[in-house]
Amino acid sequence: MFFKWFKKEIKPFNEGWLDVGDGHQLHYMECGNPKGKPIIRFHGGPGSSANPKQASVFDLAKYRVVLFSQRGCGKSKYTDLLKNNNPMTTVEDTVKLLNHLEIPLKDLTLAGVSYGTTLALLFAEKHPEMVKMLLLNAVFLGRKEDLVWTDEISQIFYPDLMDEMKSKLNSDEELLDGYHRMIMSDSYEQIKTALQYYGSYEMNLGSLTPQFKPLKAVYDDRVAGSRIFIDHEKNNMYLEDNVILNNIDKIKHIPTMIVHNRLDMTCPVQQAYELHKAMPNSKLVIVPDIGHGSEKLKKEMIYQFKKFIKERE
Repeated sequence: MFFKWFKKEIKPFNEGWLDVGDGHQLHYMECGNPKGKPIIRFHGGPGSSANPKQASVFDLAKYRVVLFSQRGCGKSKYTDLLKNNNPMTTVEDTVKLLNHLEIPLKDLTLAGVSYGTTLALLFAEKHPEMVKMLLLNAVFLGRKEDLVWTDEISQIFYPDLMDEMKSKLNSDEELLDGYHRMIMSDSYEQIKTALQYYGSYEMNLGSLTPQFKPLKAVYDDRVAGSRIFIDHEKNNMYLEDNVILNNIDKIKHIPTMIVHNRLDMTCPVQQAYELHKAMPNSKLVIVPDIGHGSEKLKKEMIYQFKKFIKERE
């Protein structure tokens, strides 16, 4: 059965840290076949991290899957969490990592989920000559309107959760400003409140039984990840608005596979559809399911990615 290998525990054949400057050391892993064709996989967030399970989307007997935790994320090390921590430094960090791993900067397959699709697209637009193929799941274009959806428009489905979040702020604060203040503070209670509410709101989107669950503990990696996330949001992802679609001519020739859930309430399917319409060499599969991620989406993604790669080898 095709999915049999998907359930196996995956152990990297190579793992380490790379100093990329600015006090940042990226944690990286390689999984699969050391002699296989490379696939570079960008994790989501901003503020999430890489783990070996993310390589299970691909046939590890054939491919060399490169995973890394972006600046300040997961096991990556830093002296100043937010120093030069933005999408375009991640793009250039990726080039540094590929050079470190002695992977040729050509015929690259890039894969990403959610914010990882943003990074894959930005990398391709910055270095189109290096990219052979894009494999995208749950597209996020990083525009102001996409951020407004999360912090404002989504409340038409979750007005009770939004009111509960706002009740934790000072009366004169905007949502983003208030939670930015709390997550960046030195107060354990303020940080815990920010994580419990703003830090989990996006995870509730798409749920029919949403709730803000009390936190038993506050972990350093989650605090760091949430600080990265809200810092990016407060600074409009450190991107010119609509930069990806404005530069789409640079990459519209690149074969691109897009898989997206129909009722993704975190990144509405409109983003995937607009990207697909702008890229004539792309294929879009809309999965009849709900959520930013789901088992049905995962299975369809694995099937579509495998088929798409095979057709172009």
